[in-house]
Amino acid sequence: MENNKDNNEKRPNNRNNYHRNNYKRNTLNKKPSDMTEEEFRRLQDMERNDEGFKDEDNVKNKKAGSPIAPLGGGNAIYFDYDDEAPDFEDIISIQFQDAGKIYWYFHKREKQEEVPLKNGDYIVAYSERGMELAKVLNKSEKEFKKQNKINFIKNGYIRKATKRDFEKAERLKENAANAKRVIDRINKDIGIKMKVVKVKYTLDDSKAIFYFSANGRVDFRELIKRLAYELKRRIEMRQIGVRDTTKMMGGLGPCGMELCCCKVLHNFMPVSIKMAKDQNLSLNPNKISGICGRLFCCLGYENPSYEKALREYPEEETAVYLKDTQRKGYVKKVNVISENISVVFPENHSRNEKYEEKTFPKDSIEKNGDRWLLNDFQPEPAVLNLKDVEPFIVKDKEQPKDNKKNKKDGDNGPKNNSSRNRYRRRRPKQNNKPANERKQGPQNNNNPNKKPNNSVKKDPKSNNNSQKK
Repeated sequence: MENNKDNNEKRPNNRNNYHRNNYKRNTLNKKPSDMTEEEFRRLQDMERNDEGFKDEDNVKNKKAGSPIAPLGGGNAIYFDYDDEAPDFEDIISIQFQDAGKIYWYFHKREKQEEVPLKNGDYIVAYSERGMELAKVLNKSEKEFKKQNKINFIKNGYIRKATKRDFEKAERLKENAANAKRVIDRINKDIGIKMKVVKVKYTLDDSKAIFYFSANGRVDFRELIKRLAYELKRRIEMRQIGVRDTTKMMGGLGPCGMELCCCKVLHNFMPVSIKMAKDQNLSLNPNKISGICGRLFCCLGYENPSYEKALREYPEEETAVYLKDTQRKGYVKKVNVISENISVVFPENHSRNEKYEEKTFPKDSIEKNGDRWLLNDFQPEPAVLNLKDVEPFIVKDKEQPKDNKKNKKDGDNGPKNNSSRNRYRRRRPKQNNKPANERKQGPQNNNNPNKKPNNSVKKDPKSNNNSQKK
């Protein structure tokens, strides 16, 4: 027994290691150098994938042979392991909400022949919330084979929807809008910090479901008492996340189209920052987040293609070697679209190697065991044979012939450009002489700051005349 304990202690937990490595692979644990701490914290908050339709993806109630709902689900139960697997013709696929989760209900083909169902028809069926209207969808045999036996539900189909059912559903929508005004009024009186997103009534008008969003847990015991007293129905409160709120309210994405979660996505897929990094997108939170504040769901659309293509390239910051000189470098960036990688070669004084950054195509990458090798070859420039090239001669434009008939009165033909130059204003010549040799203009005697010149110059002739005298 002691040996077995020692062996169990030494044995690694492969399952935990797998999940730990998978988490490291799909998250961004290291802050990039060109990002602030606040932006990095926002990216980590955006990566949380604990959202989803909590009212539909409640796994703890899904057990083999158990009812789909403890109250209001009727006789609808999940398939048991002992039950025979249903055929593809005996199954119908339905959804209770627009772009909601797809359910697989057991409905025999004999009954389908009596009341034929096609894509777009509405039926009345039991769900996890109670009796509701459901829309029939086209069946996919590929998706049918992926389902487990306990995902199929039997005894859930009631009837095909009639005109009376649609009229009742419209009347219940008006009652739901009135119930939303009631709960908003009670929230103001009690002071509960919560936002009611949607109110829904079951088709049998026995239960009212309130979808709300809040930052934390909410104590709404007093709220339920007052709601049950005013509405006279069973009350059910369901807290949802930001993704569910956006899916229910709807909106337009940055692409200008309707949100994918409201139109296409039946289930929320996990999205990580590594997907944006593999696709060479900017890690700015404002550019890769939707109106819900989480990462774009469309990041996961092309991620399988990128993952398949990146297997043929070395990861970033991986050591690579030149095949001829065995010079060591590191991968700086991988570009899957242009099919090349950028490699940085550090400086090495002992081998007289300078710092370089080169780009290598995909054809030059080779893996030898655990090492990645690069073929540093340059394609030869294409030689152009000038003998095979025909000369291209530009033809002069043909001038129109002078027709005297087409000439207007006073039109003497094109004017000579020399006549224009005759009347063109000439620029003054620049005086390149030094300042002391330039001619000065007339002095201004009105300058008060200038001192008067009292010295009188004597004429040399006058001195000579005086001496003669």
